[in-house]
Parts: sequence; structure tokens; C-alpha cells
Amino acid sequence: MTTPSSRSTRPETADIYEICVERHHQAATVSTSNRDPSEWLAQMADALLAQSAIDRLQSAAYELVLDGESYRRRQKSGLDVGTTTARTRRRRRA
Repeated sequence: MTTPSSRSTRPETADIYEICVERHHQAATVSTSNRDPSEWLAQMADALLAQSAIDRLQSAAYELVLDGESYRRRQKSGLDVGTTTARTRRRRRA
């Protein structure tokens, strides 16, 4: 599942919610985003469904956060590229 890069419509938000509800504690779900989860709520049209979906995704989530230079920049010759490191964080229920 890819999170929205621009504001979602109500039907799109409902679709994300339905996927999260159906898969919650039933199956693995991979979500990718160039935004922090704290920014997702503002990207979805229905705040109630969005918050519920985000809560389900984060309840037992592992986050893999990549810090470093863009992979695309590595493709260009002549650029000074630093290293990229990955950090894994286990979110715990509050």
C-alpha cells in the first residue's frame, strides 16, 4: 500500500481504511511513504477514517526509516554522495 502523496478523496480514504481494517492483525501490510506518519492525517479527506486507519497501521508497526542522500542523485556523475543508513524502530502501543 502506498500512502497518498497529495490529498486523498473521501472514497480513497475509505479504501485505505477498509484495507487496514481487513488486514489488522490478520496479515502483513507494507506501507511506503515519503511522508512521516504524523503527516498522513492531513493528506486524507475523512479525518475519522484516516485516524482509525493510521492507528491500526501503527499498532504493531515496524518502521524502516532511510536517512541519507537520494538514490537518484547517486545516478548522476560528479556528485559527492554520502552514505545512506537504515534505522528500524518498533512502535509500541501507548
